Amino acid sequence: MTARFTETVVAGVGFSGLSAAHELLAHGRSDFLLLEKSDRAGGVWRDNVYPNAACDVPAHLYSLSFAQSPDWSSNYALQPEILAYNERVIDDLGIRDRILFGTALERAVWNPGLSLWQLELSTGERIDCRFLVSALGTLNQPLVPDLPGLDEFEGEVVHTAEWPEGLDLRGKRVAVIGAGASAIQVVPHAVEVAASVLVSIRTAPHVMPKPEELYDDAAKQHFRDHPEELVARRREQYDFWNHSTHAQAVMDEEFLSTAERTWREHMEAAIEDPRLRRILTPGSRFGCRRPVVSNAFYPALASPRTTVFDTAIVRLTRDGVVSEKGEAWAADVVVLATGFRATEMLSHVEFVGAGGWTLLEEWREGPQAYKGTLVKGFPNLFLITGPNTQASGSIIGVIEAQSRFLARLMDDADAHGAAAVAVRAEAQASFDDELTRMMSRSVWEIGGCESWYRLGGTGRVVTKWPGNLAEFEHVLARTDDADLEFSGRAARARVEV
Repeated sequence: MTARFTETVVAGVGFSGLSAAHELLAHGRSDFLLLEKSDRAGGVWRDNVYPNAACDVPAHLYSLSFAQSPDWSSNYALQPEILAYNERVIDDLGIRDRILFGTALERAVWNPGLSLWQLELSTGERIDCRFLVSALGTLNQPLVPDLPGLDEFEGEVVHTAEWPEGLDLRGKRVAVIGAGASAIQVVPHAVEVAASVLVSIRTAPHVMPKPEELYDDAAKQHFRDHPEELVARRREQYDFWNHSTHAQAVMDEEFLSTAERTWREHMEAAIEDPRLRRILTPGSRFGCRRPVVSNAFYPALASPRTTVFDTAIVRLTRDGVVSEKGEAWAADVVVLATGFRATEMLSHVEFVGAGGWTLLEEWREGPQAYKGTLVKGFPNLFLITGPNTQASGSIIGVIEAQSRFLARLMDDADAHGAAAVAVRAEAQASFDDELTRMMSRSVWEIGGCESWYRLGGTGRVVTKWPGNLAEFEHVLARTDDADLEFSGRAARARVEV
């Protein structure tokens, strides 16, 4: 089968793909295609449709800087709103006809002789491209615990990221495993409609007050009439998160103590039972595990219809669940609010680099990347939200910084008359050494917790950026040619379409 050629392929059409497309167009690079595995774009906001699904970062910050919206229903956007926003941005950018829907990237092989990525797609089609952008994200492989009895259980078992259409919890006995971002949202819904709710919380998070503000039609019109206020609100949130993240990065005791006091007051206002207070008290410093916001979670746990315990569910029976202490509870639905295999990023696609080894083999001791974007031995491959890029607050700022960075690197390759750009091994090693140094002082390293930021929950931190967003943007705004290798001669003229 003859492969088609396009200069750039962007795999994924969530926020990362949209940001990359915007930068490519801004740099005059119109010869590109986007791959979308589903029949609809949207990434994590297409897949996570469980009840009450919403973003826990303020909408004015959790949106693309070039596509601010006056139409949010509140300062915390709901999943359907975010998905609709994604669709509007696609149309505003005019890129819908560049998206290959129902097409997943399965394998990508670098051909050093041709200086091309050769892609194998789920449709059987092949595409050759000069540049390959992974906009596949890290929160797309659900973490499903290997529980004995899954096949025996006669009810429904559902991961929050794979919520089936039509699942109704009304009148059901519901068991929820987990207490992270999705559990915080789905549990209050379950308590409202279910007959009973069982919640297994092995490690409690810091659940903070949610300063929610609803926007009626008049408020939306005000934002339309005064777009500068959208910019001001975004800046206000940007400054807040930069301050709070820096405090976590350097273990600022005053900040952490204040945050922990705010959490305790929030929890104790809703929870009177001493046993429940004990279960809901985190065993680590604020920020070590991802804090979440909710005004509904603690009251839902205090409901007489809710049972909370702090031991693990270890197996399922025909009609319920069993804890590690042998306690048994009946259940009709088991909800796995267990998150994602974030440290196994990109393991579902086979990338083969210049040396003939795969990205997983390169990362056998854990994911590493230069500025979270380039991996030694993998020329012209750009990772958005790669290793150590999760900055606290909005991931959108990270995505946009990386999109600007990769577009600039493409331009640099052209300026050198080169077909390919790659990071030097010693530059990646030096960058990783600096990451390790910065991380060693942070709450994510020494805050006393297991988390999805770390390999195996307790190992090296491979997802988190050890500073705030402003620092990340500053690092990616600089390009040092000494860190890079330019190779080959650009054999193809850029095509404007």
